[in-house]
Amino acid sequence: MAFQTEIKDDRSWTEEIMETPGLLQIIDVHQTWCGPCLAIQSTFKRVCLDHSDKPMKFFTADASKVDALSDLVGSSEPAFVLYMDGAKIGSTVKGVNSPALLKAIFDSLGIQE
Repeated sequence: MAFQTEIKDDRSWTEEIMETPGLLQIIDVHQTWCGPCLAIQSTFKRVCLDHSDKPMKFFTADASKVDALSDLVGSSEPAFVLYMDGAKIGSTVKGVNSPALLKAIFDSLGIQE
């Protein structure tokens, strides 16, 4: 089951992220040469299953293909950004830092863990 939607370009960024209200969007930002982060997928799947009643959606995006992510081009570690209602929420989580990423997601959704 593919639970992450790939953002392929600026057009899909606009449609999926900027023009979709009321939904927390969790984006795994990667580099062309390494692809999406595999180490965090089990964490994302658990959040998705445990909190399926919450308005959230998971994405992957190649930093070099989306202008809004250009500041993350060239990073050697994965980065995760959260958006809601077309605006970035909080700070970028760099590296596979599950506790920080879960805190950001849960805080954004009002989940007490």
